[in-house]
Amino acid sequence: MKSYKISKTVQAIFYLILGINSVVLFGADLSAKTILDSMTMVMQPISSQGKMEQEIITSSNIKRVFTFNYYSEEKGKNVLIRYIEPRKVRHNAFLIKNSGEDIWVYFPRTRRVRKLASHAKKQKAQGSDFSYEDFSGSEEWKTDYRVKQRSSGERKNYLLSFTPRIGAETSYDSLKIYVNKLNYYPDRMLYYQDGVHLKTLNFQDVKEIQGIPTAMIMFMENHLEESQTTMRILEMEYNVVFEQEFFTERNLKK
Repeated sequence: MKSYKISKTVQAIFYLILGINSVVLFGADLSAKTILDSMTMVMQPISSQGKMEQEIITSSNIKRVFTFNYYSEEKGKNVLIRYIEPRKVRHNAFLIKNSGEDIWVYFPRTRRVRKLASHAKKQKAQGSDFSYEDFSGSEEWKTDYRVKQRSSGERKNYLLSFTPRIGAETSYDSLKIYVNKLNYYPDRMLYYQDGVHLKTLNFQDVKEIQGIPTAMIMFMENHLEESQTTMRILEMEYNVVFEQEFFTERNLKK
C-alpha cells in the first residue's frame, strides 16, 4: 500500500511538470508582445550595410531599376541610402533618423541638403511603393500601435494585428503582419489606410547571413495604384561599426 501511494505521488508530480511545460511551450505562443519582440529582434540587427537593387513597375507598366548602398544603425533607428545607378540618380541620397521622425534628402545637381517636413515620411522614396517611413526601423510598431494576436488561419504563421494608439501620428490606420512560427521572420505585411487595403509587402527567399535570417527579396504591391516594387539584396553585412559622424546631414554629400 505504501509503495502504491509513492507511485501515485510520482505520477502526480510528473503530470504537474508536464502541464507546466505545456503552458511554457504553448502559452507563450498566445502572447502578441512575445511574438512582436521576437520578430523585431530578428528583423532589426544592431547595424548593417549592403547593396540593393530596386525595381519599380509603374501602373503604366514602365520599369525603372536602381541600385543603392544601404546603411543602418541602432536597429534601424538611423538609415542612410545612397543611390549609385543609374547615372542620372547617382549620389542622390536620403537620411532617416529617429525612426522616421527626421528625414533629409540630397540631390547632387543642387548640392543642397534639404530637410523634409514631418508629413513627408508618408511620401514615396524615389518613386517606389516604399515610403520613407517603410525604410525606417520597427520601434514604432511598439510605440505607436497597439498589437493583438489574431487567428491567421495558417499553420505556419502567427497573425499580429496593429491599430494606432490615441494621439499617435501614423501613416497607416492598421497593419497586419503574418509571422513565421519557426524563425519569427515576417512572411508578409498588409498595410491599410482609411479602411482600404493599400499595400502588401512579401518577404521571399529567406537565407541566413552571419546567423541572421534575411529576406533576399522584398516585394511590395500597391493595390490602389496597381504598381509594384521589388527590392533584392545583392550584398549584406551585419554588426558593422560606423564612424561617429556617419549618419549626419554632412555625410549625405560624400
